[in-house]
Amino acid sequence: MAKKGHGLSKAEKIAIPIILIIAVWAVYSVLNPGPSGGSSSLSNSVTASVSQSGLAPDFTLPVVGPNGLTGQTVTLSSFRGKVVLLEFMEPWCPHCQDMAPILGGLYTQYGKGNVVFLSVAGPWDGATASDAAKFIAPGGYGYGYGGTSWIYVYDSSGTIFSEYGVNSTPTFYVIGTDGTVSTNLVGEQSSSTLAGALSAAGGT
Repeated sequence: MAKKGHGLSKAEKIAIPIILIIAVWAVYSVLNPGPSGGSSSLSNSVTASVSQSGLAPDFTLPVVGPNGLTGQTVTLSSFRGKVVLLEFMEPWCPHCQDMAPILGGLYTQYGKGNVVFLSVAGPWDGATASDAAKFIAPGGYGYGYGGTSWIYVYDSSGTIFSEYGVNSTPTFYVIGTDGTVSTNLVGEQSSSTLAGALSAAGGT
């Protein structure tokens, strides 16, 4: 008659499930990293193309109004001589939604001076120009913030996001009057941080 095998001890029975749970959690964490720094992460493998001279890459994109695409376009370099607060955002991004009132307060403070607010909406997760329009339409997170010195544009291909190396939203660039990048900030920012960056670039 065969000798009966020795069963697992009580401690071993408790330890094995715990080890399995830790292993599953570790695998999940590697495959599904969460967003950090108050920003929504996006997949983008293209490096930033900000030139060694510090000049912000120029672009021309279609303008979005509360009712959708307006048929107009805007070129970044047309704002030379002014400070530009360039925001890269997605309408669905909760951090961009949180930033809307903060940017609105800064717009009230700086928008009538020599600062242009330029928000570039991207196409990730199927976001469309219509989604960007709803963001600034009545009832939207950014309602009332669009205007002659706060312009929303739509990057349908994500090309400009790639040229600026944007991997998460919101991402901010403060561009000086000579077209060079003064400051780059990623994630949610305080009003005082952005105000300081605008003032440092010559914003009044």
